[in-house]
Amino acid sequence: MNRRQFISRSATALALSNLVGHEAFASLAPAPNKGRIGIQLYSVRDDLPNDFLGTLKKIAAMGYSQVEPYGFSSEKFFNYTMKELSKIVGDMGMTISSVHTNSRLLPEDTNAPEWDFWKNGAEYLKSGGGKYAVQAGFPGSRNLTIDELKRIAAHFNRVGEVCKKGGIRFAFHNHDGELKKVEDEVILEFLIKNTDPELVFFQIDLGHVVNGGGDCYRYMRDYPKRIAMWHASDFHATNRVYTILGKGSVPYPALFEMADSTALEVLTVEQETRVNTLAACEADFNYLKQFKWAQVI
Repeated sequence: MNRRQFISRSATALALSNLVGHEAFASLAPAPNKGRIGIQLYSVRDDLPNDFLGTLKKIAAMGYSQVEPYGFSSEKFFNYTMKELSKIVGDMGMTISSVHTNSRLLPEDTNAPEWDFWKNGAEYLKSGGGKYAVQAGFPGSRNLTIDELKRIAAHFNRVGEVCKKGGIRFAFHNHDGELKKVEDEVILEFLIKNTDPELVFFQIDLGHVVNGGGDCYRYMRDYPKRIAMWHASDFHATNRVYTILGKGSVPYPALFEMADSTALEVLTVEQETRVNTLAACEADFNYLKQFKWAQVI
C-alpha cells in the first residue's frame, strides 16, 4: 500500500468513525414529543415550587409538546433564564411556545424608557425559541369608557409593533371580565375589531369565554383569522365551576371541526382546578388528543 492509498483509506475510516459516533450521539438526543398540545405552566403552579424538574418531567411524560411559562417580569422563571428553560424542556422533548406577561398602559412614545420592558422581553423570549408574548392581564381600569377602550386598542397596536420589530408576536389573553359590555360594546370584540391584524393576535381562553356568558363557536366563526391561539380550559355553565376538558360547556367537538379554517396555531391547556392538578392535566391531554388538529403533524 503506497502513501496515497494509506491516507485515502485512513480518511475514509475516520469519516466513517465520525459518522458512526455522530449517529450514536444523535440517538441519545431526546425525541420531540409529537402532536400540537401545549400546557400553560400556571396549571401546575402548586407543584412547580416543590419539584420543578420533576413536575416538568411528568408533564412531558403525559405527551405535552410545548410549555408556556407565566408571570414574566424579569429575565428568570423559577431562577432559570428562558434559554436555560428551553434547554431543560428540550431535553424532555418539549419546546417553549410563548410566555404570559402583564404590562400597564405605557406612554405613546415607544422610545420612552418604559418600553424597554417589551423590547427586552422580545429578546428574552426569542432566546428560548418562543414566538408569542401574551398580555395575560387587562392593562386598564375595569370602570371603562369607550374612549378608554380606544386608548387600550391603540396601546396594543404599539406593543404589537414593538414586538414585531423584535422578531416576536404580541397576543392578548382574555379573562371572563373582557366579556362584559362598555356602552353596548363587548370589550373583547371591541379590541378584536379595533386592533391591527398584522400586529395584534388573540389567545382566546375558551373556559373564560363561557364563564363570561360568551359564545366560543361564534368567536371562531366571526373572527377566524384573528385568533391564533386557544387556551383550552373548560367551565360548567350550570354548576359555575371550572372543570376537566370535555366535562364543561365549551363545545370542543364543534370548535375542532372548524379549526383548520381558522388561524389557530398554538393550542395550550390551562387547568383551573386546584385538586389533583397533575391528574387533571393528564385527563385534559387525553381528551384533546382525540381531535385530528391536535394530533401528529
